[in-house]
Amino acid sequence: MILELKDVTKFYGKHLALHNFSASIQSGEIVGLIGKNGSGKTTLMNCIVNHIQTTSGTILVDSHDVQEQPSLISRFGVLIESSFLDYMNAYDNLKLLMLADGVTDMNKVEYQLNEVLELVGLTKRKKEYVKKFSFGMKQRLGLAQALLNDKPFLILDEPLVGLDVMGRELVKNIIIKKAKQENKAVIFSDHNLNEVKDVCDRIIYIEDGEKKYDGVFDDGRKYEIILEESSSNISALLDKIHVIESVRVVANRIQVADVEILNQVIEEIVTHQVKLQDLNVIEGSLIRLFEGDNEHVELQKHMQH
Repeated sequence: MILELKDVTKFYGKHLALHNFSASIQSGEIVGLIGKNGSGKTTLMNCIVNHIQTTSGTILVDSHDVQEQPSLISRFGVLIESSFLDYMNAYDNLKLLMLADGVTDMNKVEYQLNEVLELVGLTKRKKEYVKKFSFGMKQRLGLAQALLNDKPFLILDEPLVGLDVMGRELVKNIIIKKAKQENKAVIFSDHNLNEVKDVCDRIIYIEDGEKKYDGVFDDGRKYEIILEESSSNISALLDKIHVIESVRVVANRIQVADVEILNQVIEEIVTHQVKLQDLNVIEGSLIRLFEGDNEHVELQKHMQH
């Protein structure tokens, strides 16, 4: 199965929330939708599941238009701003949703509910009223809702928000299991690149409603050391460094792409008592889009010690 977005555009009045957004995701693939708050991630997901209408563009499931065939939405397991009935317990909330989805076999209902509650770690809390749940527990319950009825597509809006470390690892493992063992297509959003880069097959970066990056995660990071040309031992140092694998030397500049090799070069610099002029981090394209220049400062501190 394949989900395709073609030139999806969304205006709220005069505000452009999405602009000519195109992408695709196939069964068994995990795609991380990354962007800062307000970048358009949630709007895009709401368009995908037809919660809001696009201004233009098409969204296709196996070449069928979602807006022309709204029944296709039944193929999506969705976590977007979940809301539950506070005066009901977790189990009954999910049961109500299954019944509303047309499931009438009560044995199937009971089996699935117990299965998904176990998966998200809420078995012991399933009879508690939702009003007593923390935000993180409601997030887990929202994920359980998305997993009901074995949908082939999972659309998860910031499923890691509000969870502790163990909760985040639990959700990541569920995402991997659903995609790699059960061949589901998973797209999930987050504003933290470090949280998703090891989980995703592909990362899409969105900024101001536009797709800026779509590809595998490769930070492409390089470290550049600039030496004081007046240092008396610079020639001996460069002769030594030239033989180190993956080191590029141009005049008084040394470039490496590996932290371990960087540490090796630093040891040689200290040994030869060569002075530093500057130290730079040259980021890959995705990192440059997403992050600031904080690491430059941290590396300089490291070198000073």
